[in-house]
Amino acid sequence: MADTERGLAPGFLVAAPTLPDPNFAGSLVLMAEHHGEGALGFVVNRPASVEVADVLGEVDEDLLRAARKAGRAGGLVLVGGPVSPERLWILHRPHPSLVGEGAVAVGDGLALGGSRELLESVVRGPEAGPFLLLLGYAGWGPKQVEREVAGGAWLPMELQDDLVFEVPLAARWETAVRRLGLEPGGFLVGGGGAEA
Repeated sequence: MADTERGLAPGFLVAAPTLPDPNFAGSLVLMAEHHGEGALGFVVNRPASVEVADVLGEVDEDLLRAARKAGRAGGLVLVGGPVSPERLWILHRPHPSLVGEGAVAVGDGLALGGSRELLESVVRGPEAGPFLLLLGYAGWGPKQVEREVAGGAWLPMELQDDLVFEVPLAARWETAVRRLGLEPGGFLVGGGGAEA
């Protein structure tokens, strides 16, 4: 498990079954940043009501056609969190062929960005790997996430990037719980929840 004194990012927060906030019930949150000013994360197991093709079509019909041709237009967009749900984020595996200002590494095997240039790269790039589109993010103020972890609302977990791209969406939370050595229905801890 991660040590909150060293920081929770990169890593995951696994929601405890008793977490009362409906924005985070049963969620697996990829922690991208954690420092004295707060924390930034993305729920990676909650589907939105739109598909990748819908979002790409809204951005550019030519981009949607390119995605269909490359076999990258399928799948669901995820709800990254309750903050700024209109903001699109791209979670991907880093590769030298991908371009996009503002993309930041999340550990060694994941990167995040939000630029149109990066979206074009992950869709059109012949060597681009898998990607996820996320709407919004989860944010915590100074010491807020530390209090929630201490209160038992979240279980910290080291980053394991296969949870994001290889484990099926519906199985991500349960898989994370089992990797922590717990049974999904067998642990109960105190509540809490990130603010929207």
